[in-house]
Amino acid sequence: MSDQTLFLSNSAAGSVDDEHIAQVIEILRRERDVVTASPTTPAELKATLASFRGDRVVIAGGDGSLHLLINALGELGRLDDVAIGLVPLGTGNDFAGAIGIPDDPVAAARSILDATPTQVDLIMADDGERIVNAAHAGVGAVAAERAQVAKPLAGRLAYPLGAIQAAATEAGYDVTLRLDDELIYADTMLLTLIANGPRIGGGTYLCPAADPSDGLIDVLTIDAVPLHERPGLGLDIQRGTHLERDDVHHWRGRSLALEGERMSHNRDGELRHGLADVTYTIQPAVWHLLR
Repeated sequence: MSDQTLFLSNSAAGSVDDEHIAQVIEILRRERDVVTASPTTPAELKATLASFRGDRVVIAGGDGSLHLLINALGELGRLDDVAIGLVPLGTGNDFAGAIGIPDDPVAAARSILDATPTQVDLIMADDGERIVNAAHAGVGAVAAERAQVAKPLAGRLAYPLGAIQAAATEAGYDVTLRLDDELIYADTMLLTLIANGPRIGGGTYLCPAADPSDGLIDVLTIDAVPLHERPGLGLDIQRGTHLERDDVHHWRGRSLALEGERMSHNRDGELRHGLADVTYTIQPAVWHLLR
């Protein structure tokens, strides 16, 4: 294996991102032999990675871009082969922001030069999809779906706007939750979050104690509170006091089975529709992040 670095970027990036990408590549080339690629589909990404024989991959993007990269490497059996650097150029950058990667792309690139590989956990769904930051089902997935429509105009405000719309319209979902085979919940919920990292939705710390290197998942469920109570719930989430509420429940474990009616799941920003009876399990220390 060579000491080459593969730099992956989004071919649809705007002019500001293009300028940042050029600066990042220049910085990385001070110490490494860098090859670049801008795959436009998951199949192109997988083919690019299959032909790459270096030991580092740096990706410019957000949670969704990292999600696609991790899943492609996992399908190729190469998660152990490379260390991954992340330059945050996504909309929310929740995973990067929560673990201390600099918001500024140039600063992030400089930090990669001095970084050492750190082992990081993944969440594995029982359909084989890997989740880097978090998966959530219910109103949060509906909010993400509506945010995708608003993102081109609203940018970072898209998810809060989507969350407000979803919270005002969704009635709730009847579910049963089993954590490590133990029944922990059987009721009507608004949202269930399965978290590896503490932050979702462009900066909301729903599970502030979640740690992507502790070998555990954090599970948070919010009851289907009446509509008139939801503004107060939203304010408590923004204040970071939501875990003190009786209608917000938090657990930690290694595997969560979410059973009940079909609903949408959001996995690192990637929407999966019509899922029922899904199990999410932690995979400790299965990939290496440059940080």
